[in-house]
Amino acid sequence: MNATATYLHALDGRLRVKVAPVKGSSRKAQEIERQLQMRDGVTQVTANPTTGSVLIHYDSRRVEQEKILEALKALGYLPNDHKRQIAPRNAATDQEGFGQELVHTVVRSTMEFALQRLVYALI
Repeated sequence: MNATATYLHALDGRLRVKVAPVKGSSRKAQEIERQLQMRDGVTQVTANPTTGSVLIHYDSRRVEQEKILEALKALGYLPNDHKRQIAPRNAATDQEGFGQELVHTVVRSTMEFALQRLVYALI
């Protein structure tokens, strides 16, 4: 599997990863949930096929974040040469990231709404 991913958020006990093969595939979403849920220390996995986002809750006393990332690599969801790109969290970067994500969401929603109206007009 030639997978690409982007880290979105990382906190102690919580990791959100954008995994391209999950986007648009309910089967892949269920597959990654099942595979990660079996890992020791992982308490909950939610994969969203609409966004391609995978949210992993884990017990940081039982498993390190790096081990989860290694599991994702071993399963083929992250490239083996993928570098860890999780920046330390602080209020300034959180606000900046939230602002950028909000702008992207608004633009995407506006485009989807406009396309929906266009399709209705054509029908």
